[in-house]
Amino acid sequence: MIIDIPTAGEFHAAGLKQVHLAWQIAMDSVHDYDGATYYKLADETPEEAVEEFWQRSQPALANAYSLIQQGMELALKGRIAAVSPYLLIGGPKDWPKGTATGPVSFGEFRTLDATDLIPVHNSVVASPLDEPFKTFWEQVRRDRNKIMHSSAPGTFTPEQVVKTLLTAIEALFSEVPWAQRLIELEDESKFASLGFVDNARNHVLRQIATAIRHLKPAEAKRFFGYDDDRRGYVCPHCYFASNRDWQDDWPRLAQLTTKALLPSVRRDDCYRARAVRSDRMQGRCHRRRDLPDVHT
Repeated sequence: MIIDIPTAGEFHAAGLKQVHLAWQIAMDSVHDYDGATYYKLADETPEEAVEEFWQRSQPALANAYSLIQQGMELALKGRIAAVSPYLLIGGPKDWPKGTATGPVSFGEFRTLDATDLIPVHNSVVASPLDEPFKTFWEQVRRDRNKIMHSSAPGTFTPEQVVKTLLTAIEALFSEVPWAQRLIELEDESKFASLGFVDNARNHVLRQIATAIRHLKPAEAKRFFGYDDDRRGYVCPHCYFASNRDWQDDWPRLAQLTTKALLPSVRRDDCYRARAVRSDRMQGRCHRRRDLPDVHT
């Protein structure tokens, strides 16, 4: 008898953990670089040193990339399991011995190979995955195999890892917006168990800003709705929900969706001595992202 049969939700949750871990690794790699070069001028960081930094970061970036593939695989299995978890295991000739005479855990069964997941998914799930995703999946799967089975798996850049992550999230984990999901995951983190929850919004704001910085404008708009051609402002809700005891520099991720000002927004001089026009919301200047902050 087959026991310990996983649910669709359990597969999905396990996949999400893998993807989030990949996200954390990618963000930490970029933030490590930012921190290491923060006090250096551009001409004090030779191009060769930058290349070597990212070359030495390859194990971490390759690990993040592998986790993306694993997360997608678990999510696909979850979608198939929602129809029937038994679709994930092969025929009886491949089952462990003793299945018919005693309890055997589902984890002991060989499940579908990664190459078979998309065909099975599209055969039984009402919403099939499209051709662009099939191409994306195959590329990530091949890249992951190179990482696991080759001494020269190639070079991974932060831009590549971030885009791959967000493409996977868009296709398989988009039931909750990623920014909101990150806040939820921060609230459930190991640090939250010790009471460190005040900085969760600060961390997420920094991560989203970092991701946008490593995306092309069209990609930033696709994944986050961020339009590089529009003014960026400090998000009032994010600002007041964050820990303001230590942070002074805030990413400008909020944008008006219309050129007409909202009733709660007015444009006036935030600091008369400079006579600079800006937009004011809730009594705070939310200046353009290309200008320095001036507080009132």
